[in-house]
Amino acid sequence: MRGVEELASENKDETRSGRRNLGGKQHFRGGGERSVDLALRPPRRGTPGSPQSQLAHGVSCSSWLVPRVRIPTDDPGDPLRWPSWLKLSVILSTSLVNFVSNMGGAGLSVAVPVLMQQLQRSQAEVTQLLTLNFLFLGIGNIFWVPLAVKFGKRASIISSMLLQAGALVWCAVATGYDSLLGARCVLGFAAAAGESIVPEIVADIFFVHERATMMAIYVVLISGGSAVGPLIGGFMVEYASGTWRSYMWLCFALASFNIVLLVFLFPESTFKRPEPSQAQELQLVAEHKETTSSFIENASAAAPEDSYTTNTPPFKGVLRPFHYNKDASFFKAVISPLKLLVHPSVCWGIFTYGISLSPQIIMIFNFSALLEASPYFFCSEYVGLMEIGAIVGFLLACYGGGYLSDIVNRMIAQRSSSSSIRPEQRLISLIPGMAIGPAGCILLAFACGHKLHWAAIAVGFGMVSFGTVYTPNIALTYIVHLHQQDAANCLVSISLVKNLVAFTFLYVAVDWVEREGYVQVFMIMFMLNVLALLCAVPLYFLGRRKDLNVYNGMEGRA
Repeated sequence: MRGVEELASENKDETRSGRRNLGGKQHFRGGGERSVDLALRPPRRGTPGSPQSQLAHGVSCSSWLVPRVRIPTDDPGDPLRWPSWLKLSVILSTSLVNFVSNMGGAGLSVAVPVLMQQLQRSQAEVTQLLTLNFLFLGIGNIFWVPLAVKFGKRASIISSMLLQAGALVWCAVATGYDSLLGARCVLGFAAAAGESIVPEIVADIFFVHERATMMAIYVVLISGGSAVGPLIGGFMVEYASGTWRSYMWLCFALASFNIVLLVFLFPESTFKRPEPSQAQELQLVAEHKETTSSFIENASAAAPEDSYTTNTPPFKGVLRPFHYNKDASFFKAVISPLKLLVHPSVCWGIFTYGISLSPQIIMIFNFSALLEASPYFFCSEYVGLMEIGAIVGFLLACYGGGYLSDIVNRMIAQRSSSSSIRPEQRLISLIPGMAIGPAGCILLAFACGHKLHWAAIAVGFGMVSFGTVYTPNIALTYIVHLHQQDAANCLVSISLVKNLVAFTFLYVAVDWVEREGYVQVFMIMFMLNVLALLCAVPLYFLGRRKDLNVYNGMEGRA
């Protein structure tokens, strides 16, 4: 029985229309060459003879072909043609930038009592070592992303890691409060690059149906650093002779290792992709719908291979230090993200990300004061162990907001009359796990407010940590899909303002909890998280109105 690719190459209709088919590739006479990654979607329920065999990428065999865009070109430098091992290496090495950043940023939260004693400062002053680091984490995006536009993502990421490594050394050798505060601000500024650039790298090298899983890896490593840092820091503060300074040296060693990975495993992913006209796109889809019936009659039940060949970039190309764009304006790249703040989807992403992040970090900043006092009397080691609940929450959210979300999106695409998934349909993936984060806020409110068993606090902390990854991951995937051409600028806006939102809560976190108590603080967090989820409802329905001006010309399609 002949395979899908063999049958596709024999399609006579494509020959008559002035195109030739080579292994699933469409070659346009008047435009750039583009390959089509083909998947087969099932008919609607009730259609007789619906094949049940699963084909490529988990999509069922049936009577319609689904063209997935973005589509790889024939250019060997196209990042979509990179082999899977290289793509995975890129996403892991670049996401590790965020892990190291947050590990160095949040790890000192368990050392607050030690720092108060050594530096002779109040708790509010020592807390600024954490909050100002977070503030500069948002501000730094204004510099690093325009740098990536002008000189390439590789140059921006590696430069930021070199500066971050230097800042970690400064933190380790700082002799006074002012010096340490300056080092922490530089550390936050240097760490900002990965937050906005890595999601654009995901869009550069992965197909649309793969991005939710890859974005989950990115988000879980961002949040995981905030959990693993205090976990390791608790042991080092308790047992290491250099206490928190030894922890800074550990972060420096990890940053140095990350730099080596980036140098050898992160080729530049910027690629100028030719786009066919809208008429060509519509004609391509129509032709696939007309010719699929003959494919299905003879298609093998086995999964076909991807309809494009992979290409590993040469080693010299990997080591290329930067990708200079002479047409890009650094000043325009600084201003462009701010223009996107008028879009409701971007504003929702900012609010959702900032609010989802705040309960977990408020808890991290108050763990020492809560658990080292009566009735718990935890040492720094045990305070750090509470982060295990967060790690469990992150891992579950990585599965739910990534792999499970991709499954939901495939099901939607299979049932869609347009053979594609629209950006707003990604919001449906919020439903399975949307209640876990807000419920965790309620549990923490009463567990901390009424000094319940520490296990209740650990479970509540794990639940809000789940919400820290699950909801933002789906929100970012939706925004990157909706604003594909402006993905980087959207993410700069989100990273900048959501960090300012979170900073506002964190700056007053300690005093707010002391003044009003845990019940009021976390019940307010609960209401804000619910409000963020409810705001997704109008976005879903507004997105379906194609004539709405705010969405005109900006919709991406899977």
